[in-house]
Amino acid sequence: MDGNNLLRRIVVTGASGGMGEALVEVLLDAGASVTGVDHNSERMKILAGKFSGRPFEPVVADLTDEHLEQRLCAALPEEEPIGGLVNLAAVSCGDVIENLTDADWERSLATNVTAAMRLIRLLSPRMVQHGGSIVNVGSPVGLIGARKPSYAASKAALVGLTMSCAKNLGHQNIRVNLFLPGPTITRMTEDWSEEKRRAIATESFLGRLCQPVEVARTIRFLLSPDSSYITGSIVDGTAGSMFGH
Repeated sequence: MDGNNLLRRIVVTGASGGMGEALVEVLLDAGASVTGVDHNSERMKILAGKFSGRPFEPVVADLTDEHLEQRLCAALPEEEPIGGLVNLAAVSCGDVIENLTDADWERSLATNVTAAMRLIRLLSPRMVQHGGSIVNVGSPVGLIGARKPSYAASKAALVGLTMSCAKNLGHQNIRVNLFLPGPTITRMTEDWSEEKRRAIATESFLGRLCQPVEVARTIRFLLSPDSSYITGSIVDGTAGSMFGH
């Protein structure tokens, strides 16, 4: 792998979320150029202002948009090699199986799995010359189940997608890994009560929730040459909370 992998361009979905914003900053600090994809135009505008003057390119797009690939290609510098892709964006929707609608099931799969497949298919050819790294961000519920079958099934599908793409792309020096973050303090969880936070924190061997920057640093490692022989792996970042989830 090119030793300057992180000096090339990284594409990050879900860029304006709590984990996404932390990841963009960590990657920029490491010398990467970052193209961030997110559907939230207001938060993306704020993010663009925060990183003004740095090599950050915002792309406002919904991952289920049938023109996603075209919109992303239009925003990427032509012929520039891609160093990495992080499929971070996800949606958690649906209900218990008795109340689960087809619409929520299909939305979960379209956003959490199909979009990741489309972006891997699109961008992996641009990693071939120098090698690259793809990180899919899953969830422990993809292995142990959850209240929402739609969300858990979509995250389980990421396991198969990751392993298959690692096998497909390994001979081209493209690595593909799955990262499982633990319960993390983000915009999605900031409305949790202190009681709920404490209860969830006790499931961790460290007795606390994860910080977005801790997720970002692990993903940076998986994108970097420091993890050059890691592919087809499920990296557990739950600090033991997966076992008590």
